[in-house]
Amino acid sequence: MGSNVSYFAPLSTSKKKRMDFSKPLTRFLIKAVILYLGWHLLWFNWVEPDGTVNHYLTYNTASISALALNAFSSNNFTLSPFSEQNTYLFKDNIPVVLIEHGCNGLILMVLFAAFVVAFPGPWKKKMWFVPLGVLSIYLINSLRVIGLAVNHMVSKESFDFNHKYTFTILIYGAIFFFWMIWVNRFSGINVKSK
Repeated sequence: MGSNVSYFAPLSTSKKKRMDFSKPLTRFLIKAVILYLGWHLLWFNWVEPDGTVNHYLTYNTASISALALNAFSSNNFTLSPFSEQNTYLFKDNIPVVLIEHGCNGLILMVLFAAFVVAFPGPWKKKMWFVPLGVLSIYLINSLRVIGLAVNHMVSKESFDFNHKYTFTILIYGAIFFFWMIWVNRFSGINVKSK
C-alpha cells in the first residue's frame, strides 16, 4: 500500500554475462556434455543395437567370476551357453546369478572414463589412468558377481537387498574413490583451499 518496492524487479541490474569459456568449470561441463551426447549417439546407434560389446563383456565378466569361484570352492560353477542373450552362472547345474547386460559394468566404465577425460589434467596421465580405472571397475564388478553368487548360496533372502543396495553402493563408492584419486593426485589442479 503506497510502497514503491516492486516484487517483480530483477535481482541484479547488471548486464547479462556471457559464458566464460576460459573457466575450468565451464570447460569441464562443456566437455562432459559433448562426451555424454557422443556416448549416447554411439550407444543408441551402434552398441545397443549390435549387442556384441555388451554380450562379450557380460559373458566375460561371468567367466572370470566362475573361474574365481571354482578356484576357491569345491562346487562346480558353469555358465549358460555363449549364444544365449543373458548369462546365467550355475552352481552344480542350478542357476545362482543372472548377469544381464545392464550388470556388466560398461556404463560405469564409460562414466568413469568420461569424467577423467572431461576433467582438467595432462593427457599423458589420462592415457594410463583411464585404462587402469576401467580395468579396476571390471575387476570390482567381477567381485560383485562373485559376492552375489556367494550371497545366493549362503543367504538367499538377503540377495535382492544386497544386489540392489549393498553392492551398488560399493561399486559407486569405488568409482568415486578413483575419481578423487584423479582429482587430488593426477589432475594437476590444486583443489585444497587456502
